[in-house]
Amino acid sequence: MPLKEYQKARKMAMKNFRNHSSRGEHPYLQVLDEILNYTETAREQELGLVEIPLDQIVGTKSRGRTRAFASNFMPLLEDDTEFASKWMSLYQAHVDEGIRDPIKAYEFMNHFYVVEGNKRVSVMKYVDAVTIPGIVTRIVPKKNDSKESKIYYEFMDFYKITNINFLNFSEEGGYTKLLKYVSGGSKEIWDDDMQIDFKSAYYRFSDLFAEKAAGKEMPLTTADAFLIYLDYYSYEQFLDKTQKELKSEITKLWDDFLIFPKKRRLNLKLDPEKSNTGNFKGLKLHLPTTHLNIAFINDKSPQDSKWVYMHDLGRKALEEEFGDKISVFVYNDVSNTTDGVNAMKKAIAKGCTLIFVTTPNLIKACTSIAVKYPYIKILNCSLNTCFGHIKTYYGRLYEAKFLMGVIAGIMTDGDEIGYLADYPIYGAIANINAFALGARMVNPNAKIHLYWYKTKETEADIERKLKDAGVSIVSGYDSFPNNGQVRFGIYDFKRDETKPLAMPVWEWGNFYSKIVSSIFDNTWKKEKLKSDEAINYWWGMSAGVIDIILSSQLPDGVHQLADVLKQAIQTGILHPFSGKIYAQDGSLKNKAGNKMTPYEIMTMDWLADNVLGSIPHIDDLTDDAKKVVEIQGVKKDGNIL
Repeated sequence: MPLKEYQKARKMAMKNFRNHSSRGEHPYLQVLDEILNYTETAREQELGLVEIPLDQIVGTKSRGRTRAFASNFMPLLEDDTEFASKWMSLYQAHVDEGIRDPIKAYEFMNHFYVVEGNKRVSVMKYVDAVTIPGIVTRIVPKKNDSKESKIYYEFMDFYKITNINFLNFSEEGGYTKLLKYVSGGSKEIWDDDMQIDFKSAYYRFSDLFAEKAAGKEMPLTTADAFLIYLDYYSYEQFLDKTQKELKSEITKLWDDFLIFPKKRRLNLKLDPEKSNTGNFKGLKLHLPTTHLNIAFINDKSPQDSKWVYMHDLGRKALEEEFGDKISVFVYNDVSNTTDGVNAMKKAIAKGCTLIFVTTPNLIKACTSIAVKYPYIKILNCSLNTCFGHIKTYYGRLYEAKFLMGVIAGIMTDGDEIGYLADYPIYGAIANINAFALGARMVNPNAKIHLYWYKTKETEADIERKLKDAGVSIVSGYDSFPNNGQVRFGIYDFKRDETKPLAMPVWEWGNFYSKIVSSIFDNTWKKEKLKSDEAINYWWGMSAGVIDIILSSQLPDGVHQLADVLKQAIQTGILHPFSGKIYAQDGSLKNKAGNKMTPYEIMTMDWLADNVLGSIPHIDDLTDDAKKVVEIQGVKKDGNIL
């Protein structure tokens, strides 16, 4: 029997050898010493006894008997050699009682190279074992700017916490993101139970993923695929799912796996689709939608959040417009993914086929439900969120902010203007820069003093700094007050006036009305998601989603100018981000004669050169703000600022 198995193993070796040779690839085991000849190392570290994943053992420490094995660790030598006899004895020992003696190996870049125990590794790989015990020494390479180095140093930090070594990500940030999904980002050391639960979960996923792939070459590692899965489904829920459920969910996410490492192409819809209800030529016959059940899901209540308050005004306008053609169900204070999933399930049980979720905090709940219920239309209020299966929506507030800047530049007593921002998220930086450019258009010397509500700096400290700087006009909260707050829009700070001079307005009722109308007239179906794209409605003044309100205190000439500029923005004659634009560091961000693309505007991670201030790092934010920024935060060089 051992002879027969050795002959099978040798056939596998010869096939592997021929395949590699025909492609001009090295057909033998890798040799770590040869790799280290071209690598700077920092230190060695004893890891002790380690369960080594067999698929990560790729070679030997020194050249030795490397030519006795093909690159898959199967034996190449004839079956009448002493080598073959020892291999067969080890195989029989494994059958009789199992191979328990640990090998000795070096780990380098999360791959393992055998010092002692090559034949044991060969036998265990032949029988498709998962791991083998080994006494391991890690060789740590010197850190550099390469992607491979950055990923490996992330792995070492991850390993200190988890003692898990069988995950290999192909992109930066994977280990950090996985810790967030599994243990909330905690740096506490995993105990044995956590390790066992995770191993069980990962190997379950790995088996099903491999079964679905059926030997096809995939563009991602199993760890990459597992992380994509956890983008949609919570780790806690995973532990209780059946194999049938997991297999179904993996199948539904297959397009996400196939486009990796590319992100979905963001298809920005800048204006509403025009209805074709009056043109029947070439249209398929659809049964008309006569009634809609709609759900609104908010992470806070209208009383506690200006953001939710504005959406709730839009919801009320929608109900008033459509009357008994719609039934609306509202779920407030839905603060986490689990509650979000449960709220959406309740809405679906009530017959809701359209769900508006007004916060990016619940994006994971949205995607989880969307994959499970593909016939439900789910829209999440967020920007640059490249998930499939749902659509997202937001407003081009920067258009209104540009006009606010113009008015502030006219009304200020000097050149110093204040700007209070909330979260450093996508879209917010464009708002700041648009305001700064608007102010400079009418006041070339205008300087914008930028501060952030959601940092650990108090409002009293901010006000003192604004006064010290001689600021007379400030841009504050962007929405109507709903809790007695009197300073909003742009206001006269120097004279301590409480009434706003002007303010931007979110007209969410217009957005919700157009979406519901598109479902009633069947134009929604034209915007079906493609496998490699994510649709984001980013409507502005031209769609009536963004507007401004001007105080009667403003001079008539300012009213007239604002009206002219607003109309120019609506018709596309005026573009806030056109002409030469410089950043704080002096770099040219936009050339004369050009206008910035929507994607460039949306993903800004720099401030205009007349802005005094900076974008806060996530560590400088309040705990509440960190939750928002972790999901929607502006990124620079791949990291959240």
